[in-house]
Amino acid sequence: MLKRSKTALASAADHLLARLREWWRNYNELKGLNGRELERIAADFGMSTRDFKELVNFKELVTRGPHAADLLYQRMTALGITRSDVERISQGWMRKLEENCAFCYEKGVCQKDLANRSDDPSWQDYCPNVRRLESTRRRKRHRK
Repeated sequence: MLKRSKTALASAADHLLARLREWWRNYNELKGLNGRELERIAADFGMSTRDFKELVNFKELVTRGPHAADLLYQRMTALGITRSDVERISQGWMRKLEENCAFCYEKGVCQKDLANRSDDPSWQDYCPNVRRLESTRRRKRHRK
């Protein structure tokens, strides 16, 4: 029974991702969405239409793609924190961290820093997530 639920969930997620990829391929189609379709997409992300419009610049989302926040996960690993640590400290922070990373313009610098010197604190000068990540790291250390 549990296996069937996982399979159904995976199938639904694959279907949703396939639909998103299709939308991402055609920016003009996204731009022309009517109110009902926009409401449905926002609901798929668990957001209100207003929040979705505020948080998502369609053109940016389309060009950045589904791996836009991958450097965040690498930075978190370098800092010794996990998704669970972030959510334990403050619900909702993870989504905000991912959004900030997805729309960051310093990806090249970040990628080089992570590859060459992940322990160098210079990332704090350009990372839009520095406060939340450092706060999470401090709180995690304090709990031990």
